[in-house]
Amino acid sequence: MLSQFAIVPRAFSPAHATSPNALDSGIGSLNDLCRAEGLFLDLRNGGWSAFLSSLNDRGKAFLSFAKKRNRIITVEGKLKTDPNEDDEWLWEAQAINDKGRCRAIVADDQMAGENGHDASITSIERLNTTAWWENRSHSEEISRTTKNYLETLWPLLKQARLLMFVDPYIDPAAENYEEFPQILLSSGSKELRPLIQIHRASWRRDTAGKLVTQGLGAWNADFAAWSNQLEAAGITCEVYIWPDVHDRFLVTDIISINLPNGFDIAKRAHAPTRWTRLTQQDQERLQKEYDPSCRMHGSAGCFVIGKTP
Repeated sequence: MLSQFAIVPRAFSPAHATSPNALDSGIGSLNDLCRAEGLFLDLRNGGWSAFLSSLNDRGKAFLSFAKKRNRIITVEGKLKTDPNEDDEWLWEAQAINDKGRCRAIVADDQMAGENGHDASITSIERLNTTAWWENRSHSEEISRTTKNYLETLWPLLKQARLLMFVDPYIDPAAENYEEFPQILLSSGSKELRPLIQIHRASWRRDTAGKLVTQGLGAWNADFAAWSNQLEAAGITCEVYIWPDVHDRFLVTDIISINLPNGFDIAKRAHAPTRWTRLTQQDQERLQKEYDPSCRMHGSAGCFVIGKTP
């Protein structure tokens, strides 16, 4: 759903580009990634962005573009000393990528050519001609296990400032959702907690398949066990109960995903589900649609579980 990239600052230098037009086209490809699946590593605890800001207007413009979309991830330094030379920034990126963390390390055309032995290094001018670019997809098959959900969503759970879990069937009393708190507990960090919301239906199906509606107080009681787990971890979650909700999504400030089976886990061997990344327009629409002031799905009741805000 998301891919991480490291960029050598010199990639934005016109002095190292084959032409200004080629460089601008490459930056356009980076912007396309930023609008879709791209996350960009701020190497050396923010040293990369500080260095990039002092480099040139192209670098500063891209950094501003990515920051507005919450696509910059701060990562700790790997090498013993801070980079001062162009090659040292490349070495830092390679050290970060030692276990294949990055989809690509982006460099200028000359540096990429000189390091052709490292397949992860890509010229900024040739991003849209790579095999991985050609194979980009807005959907992905996911095994219906919490382990696979967490592996797929890990960067998103750690980076997002907003996490809206829209699923009419999220239910602490349901066996197929018993592991869902693991996803909530994996969100954010102690230093940065996102706004977390659950949006579910006011009804549940009984053993006969009939829809049975229950009141807000009963739902609050049902979520008590999850609330205790979240409170112990210092996490707050808002729960919205809607009379008319049927589809399943994960809506965030970075990307949003259509989830045909939600975070339901399959206890037995089961065909994988396919998640699909939504457009920016759909993401904005869903944020408005599930705002408490919107009445598209009826009037929502709300309560808070976990840590008291």
